[in-house]
Amino acid sequence: MSKKARRKYTVEDKIRILEEAREPNTTVSEVLRRHQVDPTTFYRWERQAKTGMREALEGRVQRNGRATDREIERLELELEKKRRVIAEVVEENLELKRGL
Repeated sequence: MSKKARRKYTVEDKIRILEEAREPNTTVSEVLRRHQVDPTTFYRWERQAKTGMREALEGRVQRNGRATDREIERLELELEKKRRVIAEVVEENLELKRGL
């Protein structure tokens, strides 16, 4: 029983294959056969590409792929809240230890 060697495709390869499959007078199956790509893999790439485009157009992701300023601010506020809770718990723990 031999296993197929997995091929790593670069982002550029994936985009080129996705675009090639959508050209006029070309079938998806032809392109997949030519590049030896499984249909499940192809449609997963397509779904990921559409999700990425949607997020970019909605402004949820900046061009470099980092979280938006709003998301960073939300995470910083959440982190500060957790820090305050930890400080309270530590203070209560110290008071209990002093009482013993």
